[in-house]
Amino acid sequence: MASIFNDSEKSAIESILDDVHDTFKKNIFVYVEEVSTVNFSDTQFNPIYGRSFNQAKTVEDKKLTKHTVEARVFYDKQKDNEIIEDIGAGSSENIIRIKVNYEAKELIKNASVIEVDDDTYSTMSDAEAIGPFNNPYWKIYLKRDG
Repeated sequence: MASIFNDSEKSAIESILDDVHDTFKKNIFVYVEEVSTVNFSDTQFNPIYGRSFNQAKTVEDKKLTKHTVEARVFYDKQKDNEIIEDIGAGSSENIIRIKVNYEAKELIKNASVIEVDDDTYSTMSDAEAIGPFNNPYWKIYLKRDG
């Protein structure tokens, strides 16, 4: 099917949308819990744990890593309160919408906590691709913790 816009017009529109994102973006912080596993051999018997000579042991180290991503943040205080109550957010003041690029979306998908303007949030929706042609940005709704 033929497109209304040619490739150069599509490129120009995407460039304008990128400029809008660059104008209104702010830094938010995404905290991701990363687990690293360490395997090692115990060379002596440990009577407390009952481990014998050269028995392999695995240790998981959990670490919360802070990532800075750029997002457009929208505080919508006019949401339909009936819908807000259905999802358990309390009020529309507890919900924000962010728009992020693909890399930020992938981080947020695995996030433990998201910090926006000194408040902590958790995801309450899956990422939804937005954009007229190539979907360069993703819309995600967040719910304030606490």
